[in-house]
Amino acid sequence: MNLLKKLSGRSGPGLIMALAISLSLGAPAVMAAGPMEDVKNLINEVQNVLQTKKDKATRLRLIEQSALRRLDYQEMSKRCLEKTWDTISQAQRHEFIRLFTQLLRASYADKLDDFAKCTVTYQGETQNGDAAEVRIVVVRPNDKIPVRFQLLQKPQGWMIHDLVVEDVSLVGNLRTEFDRIIRSSSFTALLKCMQLKLQANLADLQEACPSPSKASPKPHPDDGG
Repeated sequence: MNLLKKLSGRSGPGLIMALAISLSLGAPAVMAAGPMEDVKNLINEVQNVLQTKKDKATRLRLIEQSALRRLDYQEMSKRCLEKTWDTISQAQRHEFIRLFTQLLRASYADKLDDFAKCTVTYQGETQNGDAAEVRIVVVRPNDKIPVRFQLLQKPQGWMIHDLVVEDVSLVGNLRTEFDRIIRSSSFTALLKCMQLKLQANLADLQEACPSPSKASPKPHPDDGG
């Protein structure tokens, strides 16, 4: 599965990213009674905002300005890179988070109107110390998508660090994709691939960073190369 499908597929996180990022709209300054109530209140607010007459650009700008209130980009980035995170510099971490954030934003930008047409049913929550999971089902006219929000309790409230859509983890999928590129090339190459993906709006990360098997073959020793 390519990166575009991971970020914007039917059952992938594209629609759900619109939900998760949008949760930041109007996030309360005081933490709610628990993660379920926190998520429920925010989803209700978001759906009300998306149904207003504000133009899409305005809604998107409001969401981008508020996204950090509810989505923990740094924690997601750290989990996507796993062991690599500990081997890179602070500057490289900042650059990865910046690019990662932009890729996620690009994935949900076209999904806001879709979410406005959805309804949500709440299935329950589980808490274990400062970690929590909130289970919902996003209902569309001919579709039901089970989603599990993975959250951590931070000083600013419950922060989302992963989305599990139909039992597929967003962070887990991206970790596999990023690790493949790092192993076949380098972390610097991964950053370059992400930059190209954003600049060229390519169909998927594979087009920006082809696997070694698709690269130009090295000259054979007998060819005088």
